[in-house]
This record gives sequence, C-alpha cells and structure tokens, in this order.
Amino acid sequence: MTVDPPAVPERRLIRHADVRSVLADPRFLVPAAPAARPGTGMAWLRGAVSRFSNGAEHGRRRARVTGMLGALDPVRLRRDAFDRTGAELAGGARVDVMARIARRVPVGVLATRLGVPEDRREEVVAAVTAMAAAYHLPPAAGAAPAGDAAVGVLAAALGDGEKPEPGLLAAVAGALIQACDATAGLVGNTLVAVARLPAGPPAGPPSGWSAGLSAGWSARWPVEALLAETLRWDPPVRLTRRVAAEDAAAGGVRVPAGAVLLLDLAAANRDPDVFPDPDRFDPGRFLPGGFDPDCFDTGRFDTACFEPGGGGGGHLGFGSGIRPCPGERTALALAAGVVEAALAHRLAGPPNPHEQVPHEQVPYEPSPNLRVPARLYLEGATTTEGPR
Repeated sequence: MTVDPPAVPERRLIRHADVRSVLADPRFLVPAAPAARPGTGMAWLRGAVSRFSNGAEHGRRRARVTGMLGALDPVRLRRDAFDRTGAELAGGARVDVMARIARRVPVGVLATRLGVPEDRREEVVAAVTAMAAAYHLPPAAGAAPAGDAAVGVLAAALGDGEKPEPGLLAAVAGALIQACDATAGLVGNTLVAVARLPAGPPAGPPSGWSAGLSAGWSARWPVEALLAETLRWDPPVRLTRRVAAEDAAAGGVRVPAGAVLLLDLAAANRDPDVFPDPDRFDPGRFLPGGFDPDCFDTGRFDTACFEPGGGGGGHLGFGSGIRPCPGERTALALAAGVVEAALAHRLAGPPNPHEQVPHEQVPYEPSPNLRVPARLYLEGATTTEGPR
C-alpha cells in the first residue's frame, strides 16, 4: 500500500480550492503506467486499467467501468453487505473487523455481482487483497509475485475455464482493487470515529428518521452522514498526484511542465474556508436543510446527497473534477451495509492480553497514502457479563 515515487520534486497543495482546481484542469494528468503484454500480471494490469491512464484511452476504460458498476443495484449491494456482516458478527463474540469483514465483505459482495462464482468468492477476495498490495509502485516487499499470481486467479474465476476478454478483466480487477483497501479504511475509520463520540442519550434524530442501530450520539445521524463526515474528517485516501503536461499555474504559483503536484486531500478536507470548525467530527454538517430519504430509496446513492452548506463543494474523499472515483456509489453502498450492521456492536480490546493496545488506541497499517486500521475488535453490546 504505497504511492508512486516522484520522479521530480513535488509541490504540495493543501487548500480545498487549489486542490479542486487542479482536479478540474485537463492540463494536469495522473502518473501513467506503461503498457505491458498480457500474462505479465501486475505490470499488465497497471497498464490496462483506467486508474493509470489519461486522455482518450482513459475515457474508454472509464466508460466501461462506470457502465459495469452503474448496472448494479446499490440497494441490493447494501443489503448483501449488511447480511454478510451480520452473519460474521452473529453471537456477539469478539471479532477483528479488519481481518474478517472490512475487506472480505465489500470485495466478496462486489465480486459475485461482477461475475465471480459464489464458490470462488473467498479465493478471489484473497487474490484481490494481494493485487491491492502490489497495485502501486514500488510494491510492498514480497507483494509483486503474489500480485502477479493473483491476476491469474481472478482471470480463471471470471473466465470459468476460458480466458476472459482483457478489457473485462482489467475493468473488474480495477473495480475490486478500489473496493478493497479504500473501502476497508472507510469502514474502519467510521467505526473508530463513532466509538469516540460522547456517551449518553442523543438529542433525538431529526423528524422522520430512524434512530438507527447504535445507541448514543451516533443515533442522531443516518449512516450515510457518518460516512460522508468520515470521508472528510478521516479519509482513507489521503493523497493523490498530478503531473503538469504543460506550463500551468496552481495555488497562485507557476507550475512548469513535468512538475509533480501532491494533492493533500486530507488537509483540503479540513480547510476552514469550506468547513467551519474543521477538526470537529460533525456528521450534521452534511445535512443542510434536512436530509432527503428518497435520495437513497430511489437508488441515487452518492455523496451529492450530503453537500455541506456555504458553497465551495463537499469533501474530496472520492476526488473531484474531471475524473472522480467511478466507484463512489458502489463503495458507499457496500460501506453503509457493513457499518450499519456493525453499529449494534461495541469497540473492544484485543483478545490477547499481551497485546498492549487499549481499545481506544487503534493501530494503523503503515502507508504514506492510506489510513486503514490494522486491527479493530468489535463485540456484542451484551456479553456474558451483562450489558456494556
């Protein structure tokens, strides 16, 4: 889980307006991956997905992904994620949600909806996890061989004995990889944020809303608002890069052709010019004038339902501009199902007494770009010792 190393010195942008401006400017491109021959595993995949391409080629690849994901029913995705999470948490025993749920459930649900047979779901989840670890350059130590083999595992599962069409394999692999670490981070970071909310009874949910599954302050907001505020306050994807294809300007300074811009999404999401009191976790900021439940009942599942007041745009958790994340609606549906099921549980300490990590001090995976809890234990709100 690393990011592409810069070939030239980088300029860091942290203001919300500056980051949005670059993301909307076609003169700034993503660092592209070179094409590679089929059969070379991750090298081929990087050169074949929309994530690492630009121009017309990116447009063609992105259209395939958006068409593929757009055909899925977000309500069903959410329900499937909720049901699978509930099954994993049934009985109230202590569970490491990061190891058992945060990747396995979203990737598994999406994989089966994209053509992976149910009896190969777990095999493909493991393969996608391996590919995600080797997706960016340089890959983590030992990740490259596992990632190369994993591409073959996904191809075999999709092709049902035959080689799948390369464009289909690249589109499905890219979508599943994007649903892996980033969605796991969104799930984990949301649960951590909710667990740290003040205890005690809420003032009450807005009229017409269900109080939800959790007790306390988090019951004031729908799951969608919790996710939206987590994407702003503690986003799983912290940074992205753009390269100037020609001389341009950004952040009020000249940017020569070839210069690399490091767009600090996490810092921009706490810009006080856009988000008042930016360091406070407040899902209510995404509910100006009330929340429209029909936004989700009709299948329109995206953060456009949760734009803060005051202008300037919303959070940058899914990017912005000319190439926002094509899987936003899908990722939110999957994450909402997981979080909604998990809210009936409480954060717990590790089962091993020698693991000296208090439950309020969550460890995170090492990464310069992603913020994903390494371990996060949940248990039922009622145990053999009685209610907690």
